[in-house]
Amino acid sequence: MDINHVDDAIVRSYRELRTRIGVAALAFPLVLVVVGLLWGLKVQATLSNYYFAEDTTRVDLYPVRLWFCGILFFVGFFLYRYQGFSKNENIWLSAAGLFAVGVAIFPMSYNGKDEYGFVLAWIGLTMFSLHYICAILAFACIAVVIVWYADDSLSELKDQAAYKWFKAAYFIIAAFMVASIALAIALNYLHHGQGSYILAAEWAGIWAFGAYWFVKNAEMTRVAQSMRKRGIAPLAPQARRDVLNML
Repeated sequence: MDINHVDDAIVRSYRELRTRIGVAALAFPLVLVVVGLLWGLKVQATLSNYYFAEDTTRVDLYPVRLWFCGILFFVGFFLYRYQGFSKNENIWLSAAGLFAVGVAIFPMSYNGKDEYGFVLAWIGLTMFSLHYICAILAFACIAVVIVWYADDSLSELKDQAAYKWFKAAYFIIAAFMVASIALAIALNYLHHGQGSYILAAEWAGIWAFGAYWFVKNAEMTRVAQSMRKRGIAPLAPQARRDVLNML
């Protein structure tokens, strides 16, 4: 089998995977709001509120929960399976994927009750829920990937102007994502989970996360071109080893 053909196929697959993660992230808040409105639910104060957004006139009391959990499982699975450019990047991406799934598995507190409160009582974090902790940690892991591991692939980009542009773009995305989620947490705490501004802040943070994957696609396209010019295969080392092991 022509290894160049394998390289091209995997580069395309990775590009499509990043695109799907980005599209799912951009669609996540929009789908929840639109599906909720179609089911006659008012716009919720937070995205997590869609977990228990209730319609007592229907058989399915929580009609948006399936969408909420389904998209999170989708994103979480692909983050876990995505192979980064280094072992450390893989670890953080896998952790982000697991925490994203945790957001779906562990429901938010409802009417002051938390099914998993006993777990947090062991470590003295009863003011939070596993749902929110997983959400915060998922974003934190992605922020770590953007800030600390972008250079794992950017270092292969010899065009200094392009390098500086992507470096700045990643910094802005990470800062915006962290600031948005921090604002959402602060608003949630100050206003006791009420007010549309919380939803707007969460929405902004998730869209920043989605934008990252499209910028990453653009960066990896430039990196692949740069590496090919120098006769280097444009694959993450682990991805290349996995393919060669299958041949």
